[in-house]
Amino acid sequence: MPCPNIFDRICDELGENIESVLCQDLRDHVDNCEDCRCCLQSIRETVHLYRRMPDVQVPNDVTVRLFKMLDESC
Repeated sequence: MPCPNIFDRICDELGENIESVLCQDLRDHVDNCEDCRCCLQSIRETVHLYRRMPDVQVPNDVTVRLFKMLDESC
């Protein structure tokens, strides 16, 4: 997903117009924060790899265990 689309989606999730001050603040922060840039790049790479994966059926018991572990970690 191209970078501008990331910001569109973040702002959409926040209920903000892409031209809002909040969205511009997000852009400015990412532009100036190496940690956030690295995190965003990692997310981009993960999404890219995920989209290239073939469809795989995960067994139901694996799904149940995964969600149980996620619930316990929060």
